[in-house]
Amino acid sequence: MDINQFFTKLDALFANKEMQQAEIYMKESLQSAESTGDFGSAIAICSELGGYYRMLSRYNEGILLYEKALGYLKQLGLSGSEHHATTLMNYATTCTLTGEKEKALSFYREAARIFTAKGLTADYRMATLYNNISSVYQDLEDFENAEKYLRLALSVLENLTETEAEVAITYTNWAQLCLVTKRLKDAEEKVQLALASFEKAGGDSDVHYAAAVNVLGEICYAKGEFAAAIDQFKKAMELMARDFGDDNASYAVLADNTARCYTQLGDTDLAKSFADKAAAIYERIGR
Repeated sequence: MDINQFFTKLDALFANKEMQQAEIYMKESLQSAESTGDFGSAIAICSELGGYYRMLSRYNEGILLYEKALGYLKQLGLSGSEHHATTLMNYATTCTLTGEKEKALSFYREAARIFTAKGLTADYRMATLYNNISSVYQDLEDFENAEKYLRLALSVLENLTETEAEVAITYTNWAQLCLVTKRLKDAEEKVQLALASFEKAGGDSDVHYAAAVNVLGEICYAKGEFAAAIDQFKKAMELMARDFGDDNASYAVLADNTARCYTQLGDTDLAKSFADKAAAIYERIGR
């Protein structure tokens, strides 16, 4: 299998928002790679499909793929390779969403050890790794380390080119951290930096743009501007539905946020409608 052709076609499907067709293509390509013994390609496809399932909150399906990829890596003698580190990163990100924070940190640290041993401390993947580690520390309420790793991510990215999207994601995460730590002014500053970087990277076409819009909504909510917050949360829901559908954990969070706003405005009917939508999603995905 020509893995470059695989990614070219997959990128085109994602760019055109043909998500269901992309899933079918990845599953068929994985089956083809495995049937011909092309386990190198299978590893790459497992990571892509696992990431897709993560965005859809289909975590168990993703975990099975990452375990399969780790098995193939060992079989091919690629333990300790860059591919191994990348697989560990992807697996760890899913672990954070299933509540396995310590397992995620263990995988991230192993990935960092591999990249460092390979002399890749200035690689963009280290920035991604630092961002992910920061998110785990934020979940663990270790805000000092969470901010430390965001700074590390930016220190890597500022020395690279064509990393506007990664910079935008980092500032979005930082804005969220500022909100959690009650630094509203800093949150507003960081989210504007995120949006400016997203614009340089192509605007709202990036699948991470919805997260920045959600932060804008959270800022409006914190300022008591509930109608404005609703506008931002609904915009984020539209973007999330466009990119990944309306039946995943991220969409549920946005629906919950919208329900909170309607509660503040005294519109109990709409508040219940959005809260019920979120609850139905959470029930389906087991959260």
